[in-house]
Amino acid sequence: MSVVIGYTLKQIGAFINSIYRLIYTIKENEMHVWGILFKCRPPLGTSREENMIKYHKAICSASEVLKGRQYILNLTESQVVLVECKNDVYNLERHPFFIHAIFDEAVWLKSLRIDDFLTYVESLEYPNIEVLFLWSIGRCGSTMLAACFEALDGCVSISEPADIFEAWIYRKEYGSELYQRLLEATLKYHLYQVRLQKPHTKLVLIKPFSFTFWYATQSNNIQRFHHIFMYRDLDSYLESSAIFTKVFGKVRPLKRFSFIANAVDFERIIDEGVKSLINAVALFSQSKANLIMEELEKEMYFSNCMTAIGTPTLYYIYTQLEKLDKINLISVRYEDVQADIVSVFQQLLTHINRTPSDEELQRVISSKSKDSQANTTLSSFNKTKLYDPLMPRRHELACNVLKILDLEYMTEKGAKLPKTIVV
Repeated sequence: MSVVIGYTLKQIGAFINSIYRLIYTIKENEMHVWGILFKCRPPLGTSREENMIKYHKAICSASEVLKGRQYILNLTESQVVLVECKNDVYNLERHPFFIHAIFDEAVWLKSLRIDDFLTYVESLEYPNIEVLFLWSIGRCGSTMLAACFEALDGCVSISEPADIFEAWIYRKEYGSELYQRLLEATLKYHLYQVRLQKPHTKLVLIKPFSFTFWYATQSNNIQRFHHIFMYRDLDSYLESSAIFTKVFGKVRPLKRFSFIANAVDFERIIDEGVKSLINAVALFSQSKANLIMEELEKEMYFSNCMTAIGTPTLYYIYTQLEKLDKINLISVRYEDVQADIVSVFQQLLTHINRTPSDEELQRVISSKSKDSQANTTLSSFNKTKLYDPLMPRRHELACNVLKILDLEYMTEKGAKLPKTIVV
């Protein structure tokens, strides 16, 4: 019942906001501000403007919109939507996921034209802060590792900031040049806000939703930073991914092209996620990409497409990228982090030319022992073992895809990708 009520409120909010868009259009050199009446955040997924019921407050200048604690909520074809927050959003214990932090703490909603945002951000001095990207396959302990990094002096972890990669959705509408400018500007704006809120920051760790987004940055200067890829044994990953079956409720597995799937446009997730990964595979091998696409077209279950096809392609993309000397990339297994966090962490910090103190390592050990997803829906589910009726098929499909990619060895327990930290 609560899910139905929440969904209904979300639809009401979306309808009200659509009326506002018709009444209050973005005018030349003018920005819009809304007060927030009600917020309806889903337990998982991206928090967006459509989840807010708001009332139009004022039209003001760009300088007024962009001062203070302002964070990007999402991008559209023509504008940047920001929220002004009252409390610290860089607090992983309170908010494990950044997009939920700014949503929960938001008091004002603001929007401005993309051109005005770019003009403002590109005029700022680039903050002298080192950047480390923590990529992952999902369900592999990357949120925990991000929290461990925050135990270091002068380090801020930003877990799953959707805005840096929101431009991916509209890349065709933006065009190549504007798309690249937005990727750079949103990253720079994050570093600028971190420096404003935490002046002594030396390192910012950014943990995207998934390694899927690496494909979005291939022609971008984001390659110049340090990168970590985190994964886990295939079978344990597939078992952990069953958590999302329970998140959707104790119902039959969701089929592609069913009424429910079409109603919420799940196929768009397939297009933007799995098919984008297959396109990335095609950059290295068109024949492999074609065979994986055939597997995708045959598969009828949404969750299998995401886990059993998406994840093996991530393994493959990593093996191709690690061969490129220009990319500072290393990988780590979840099982190794669990076995010896101190050894793994010391090697990870060597990767970024940093030596931890004994006190910092003690804080890292303490962070690892905490529930890294506390205060989220995922936390309670992590403690429950789930039976997933699709598991046999999911395992078979994943093995088929790994065979196509010449990565059969990754089906074995303890298998390691190249350049994986050894403990």
